[in-house]
Formats: sequence, C-alpha cells, structure tokens
Amino acid sequence: MSEAIHVLSAGSLRHAFPAIIEAFGKQTGIAVSLTLGPAGLLREEIEAGAKFDLFTSANMTHPRRLAAAGFSEHAVCFARNRLCVVARADLGLTTANFLPVLSDRAVRIGTSTPGDDPGGDYAFEVFDRVEIRHPGQGEAMKARARQLVGGRNSPPAPAGKSGGYLIIDGEVDLMMSYYSNARLLASDPLLSVVEIPQEFQPVIEYGMTVRKGAAERAGLLQEFLLSAQGQRILRDAGFSPIA
Repeated sequence: MSEAIHVLSAGSLRHAFPAIIEAFGKQTGIAVSLTLGPAGLLREEIEAGAKFDLFTSANMTHPRRLAAAGFSEHAVCFARNRLCVVARADLGLTTANFLPVLSDRAVRIGTSTPGDDPGGDYAFEVFDRVEIRHPGQGEAMKARARQLVGGRNSPPAPAGKSGGYLIIDGEVDLMMSYYSNARLLASDPLLSVVEIPQEFQPVIEYGMTVRKGAAERAGLLQEFLLSAQGQRILRDAGFSPIA
C-alpha cells in the first residue's frame, strides 16, 4: 500500500471526511491521514512547515494564499455551505424576527473566531451586511458577539457533549453555525435551527489545494472530491455541490 495522503482539513468537514476516506480507499487502495482544525490556524501551520499533501478550507482565501506564496497548486472550489443560527428553543427566534432578536442587547450571541476560523469571518460578514442595511445594528451585534470557538486560545469542546453545548450550558443564547453542523442538532427539543435571511447570508465556498511537488495520489483525492461520488457524499453531509 502506498504512503497515506496527509490531509489538513477545516473542522467543519469532520462529518463528511470519514465517508470520503472510506469510499476513496475502496476505489484506490490509498489511505488518508486526516488532521482537523480551524482553517486559518492550519494555514499558519503549513506556512511554518507543517507536512501536508492536501489542504481543505471553509473559504477560498486560505488556499489561495498558500498557492500565491508557492506552497501549493492553484485553489479549487469543491463545495458550498450556508450559515444559520442555532438558538435556545424558547428564545422564539425565526427567520422573520432575526433582526429584532439579534438586535436585542439582552440576547447573547456566540460565534467562532474571525481570522483563525472562517466560520467567524462569515458570522462577522453577516453583521456587516446588517450594518449596510440598518446602520448601527450590525456594529452593535459585532461588539456583543462572543468569540467562543475556533480560535488559537479557545478551549476544546467537552467530551461527550453535543455541538450545542454552549447554548444548553447557558453560555450564550444562540450560535452562528454552518448548516452542515447545525442540521445535526435539529432534533434536539432544547434547540432550534433557524435560517438567516437571504439578504444577510454570506457566500460560503470551500476550497482545496494540493502541495506543490506532492505525489500523484494527492491529486487523485482532489479529483475524487470533485467527482459525482465525492459530491454526493458532501451533499449527504449537508454541503451544497458545486455544480
């Protein structure tokens, strides 16, 4: 068996990659070594010399930066996602009342960490879009938002707790979340998963890039992610295909 492909991947792909690795292995006989984390921090590790063959990010910015710096080949978009809100069920949040609820100074907003994790960048883009249409409200949301996950100093999630633990434990009233993660919490009676109004929704594109000089097997995995089978696995994991 050939040496495993070293993949550094955005953590939001954690529910998709097990099926991708299994299907790719059956098709090619090639093993995959997977490391998950906030894409911005993984990009920094690569720039500092971390070993990788394929890097996947929840945005196009980080893989494009690696390509521009000569670490990797050109960046390729392979999936899309969308942002939504996971909230306390008794908060009564809906898409229709999104703006007044999030504008309420008593409502505690949680996000990932901008810069370190694209999820935080997208959340703050929502606030920027609110600000354009409703001056003062978006900046107020941004000022109140607590950056609780996805950062270099963020504590790890407690073992055995669901993705909504910060809400259930009372740290915040709602969290900005990728749909691919939030959909797994929809059956929890303590939580509600709410779509963000389209006018505030950022465009979320996932990018990947292969290390310059990587063996051909890394390119095979990239091709698999773009194939009909790879796209079907991503769709089943809550992502939108690129076609």
